[in-house]
Amino acid sequence: MVGLGDVEAFFALRARYKKWRNPERIVTNTAQRFIRLFEAHGIARAQIPRFFGHNLTIHQVEDETELLKSLDTDILDAAATLFGVKLEWLEGGSEELYELKHFYKQPKLFGDWLNSILNAAGGNSVDGWLLTTKFMADEYDALILMREQVAEIGNEPIYRYHFCELWIYGYWKCRADIAACIAQAWRRNCYVSGRMISPDQFHKLTSLNHIPDSDNEQTSIRGRRFQAEDLTTDPKFYSRNIGEGQFGIDNAVALWLDYHQQGLMDSGFGCHERVFRELLQK
Repeated sequence: MVGLGDVEAFFALRARYKKWRNPERIVTNTAQRFIRLFEAHGIARAQIPRFFGHNLTIHQVEDETELLKSLDTDILDAAATLFGVKLEWLEGGSEELYELKHFYKQPKLFGDWLNSILNAAGGNSVDGWLLTTKFMADEYDALILMREQVAEIGNEPIYRYHFCELWIYGYWKCRADIAACIAQAWRRNCYVSGRMISPDQFHKLTSLNHIPDSDNEQTSIRGRRFQAEDLTTDPKFYSRNIGEGQFGIDNAVALWLDYHQQGLMDSGFGCHERVFRELLQK
């Protein structure tokens, strides 16, 4: 026989389970978000005044109450611009740190965007990753994540990150667009390497709620490496695991050739039009 105590214990256990499954949002203030932004980029609290300036002192950054008194719209705007995050996130008006840049069906805009970044970077390096993971079909499972060096501290580079579209890697239209973006990056000496990461890590990054490649945020980019540039040179690698069978492969190769004619597939490794045409003719 089930007693009242058993019923209460059951509901208490269920309540704890729901709380574990749906944890309460951690409330943070602007000072805490400000400190998190710097620390996640590899800058310790005491280094912020020397690195960032804006008349901040060590006493202020070490004391949350004092920091809150000092933060104004100019400081918040400068910090958001420096790290490429949303000002609204620093102000507490958004849970997402980053804007997602869109290049689907318009990969030429990726090259134009890179030109603007390189011109503004003043010689600082720009590189990135093609991140993929294992999903079911028709789900986003790829991300181009670029990083731009904005400074150094203690001989360590400090980066600003750019989220460049979410893709369905097995979809033939996305495969061609991804390859065109990779080609344009490599042509500009912005080397994009491939990494296969876990679904959990992929979800965490693509939530746009975390700063990438940070030990503090548990977002370090690790996983099996692959040569992303092979999408621009190797038709067998390019067509691997494309959905919709031969129809998908044929259309993916045809779109690769179309982008090649537009000058978007030159990654600096020579012309590979012939080997792609041969795959289409088989």
